[in-house]
Amino acid sequence: MKQNLPSRKSLWRVLREETGGLHVRRRLVLALTRLIPFGMGLRTRAWMHRLAGISIGRGTVLSGNLYLTGSGSAGACLRIGPDCYLNERISFNLEGSVVLESGVSVGMECLFLTVTHEMGPPVFRAGRVHVRDVRVGQGAWLGARVTVLPGVTIGAGAVIGAGAVVTRDIPPNVLAVGVPARVVRTLEVE
Repeated sequence: MKQNLPSRKSLWRVLREETGGLHVRRRLVLALTRLIPFGMGLRTRAWMHRLAGISIGRGTVLSGNLYLTGSGSAGACLRIGPDCYLNERISFNLEGSVVLESGVSVGMECLFLTVTHEMGPPVFRAGRVHVRDVRVGQGAWLGARVTVLPGVTIGAGAVIGAGAVVTRDIPPNVLAVGVPARVVRTLEVE
């Protein structure tokens, strides 16, 4: 009895499709940065990520490792401005672009998402995929475990309280907290 085995040609096609987002150089750099203990090598870690093709401005430091997911190129999809501070275990979904402008501070375990779904029919609720970019304005500060959903812009000088889920744009120079994040007050501007 002859089995219906895939041809060699189709196996290679499937293998290419399944490993297309491997990004070997990025994976190697991420593995090497994991050898650096937390809180050490802050500028070295940033330099190593630059070697992987990620745009990171001068003076930016990384206290811990970045977690990069998605099929987008980290060099094309992630831009971190100068003089930023990124704490540990920060995750970037790179289907779309994520831009952190200059002087942005990001607390530990923050999550930046660029992909969402339409509501589908009852048999499969996670419907059609939509990619939307994320931007965080100059000098903004995101507390620990903030989640930024696709398509959100956080204004310059805004502060997002720890644990907030940012579902819509946040204006500049405000404090926003909660799930979903809402503006609770305006901050002083010099």
